[in-house]
Amino acid sequence: MVDYSNLSQEEREQHADRLREVRRDLPKKFKDKAKFVAEKVALLNFFNPWLDWLYGIALSAALLKDILDFVGIGSLPAIGTVITLMASITIWAVMIITGSAFKAIKKRRLVMRYGVLAAGTLIEMVFGIDFLPIETFMVIYIFVSALEDRRDAAEAVKNK
Repeated sequence: MVDYSNLSQEEREQHADRLREVRRDLPKKFKDKAKFVAEKVALLNFFNPWLDWLYGIALSAALLKDILDFVGIGSLPAIGTVITLMASITIWAVMIITGSAFKAIKKRRLVMRYGVLAAGTLIEMVFGIDFLPIETFMVIYIFVSALEDRRDAAEAVKNK
């Protein structure tokens, strides 16, 4: 709270101007965030239950790996490396089975998927930060990226 009794007229005007500016920008910020959330929720229209349940397996492996890291089992040098590699191989296998490993409308997304997988695997092997749920966020990113590819493919077919 601002004590207005100790402020000069100029300071009061500056404070009022800052308040007006914040109030003016609030609807735009809220609108931008609402649009972002709506776009991500709309991706669920491209969910394929015959293939995408496999991402549940990848997510389960990533969650198990992150939980083991957090309780300390995954932080043991040799065991942690094996657990990390097995979780990453599981994620990679799901990418291959679902087809998101080889095809993408935007090639940049395909490179990003592999980059996220490789970088996340390497980061998970670093002692001290391996307890962060990086593997779980990798699976979520890869899944959302696959849904975005399906959306783009549907739009490309529709625009032809």
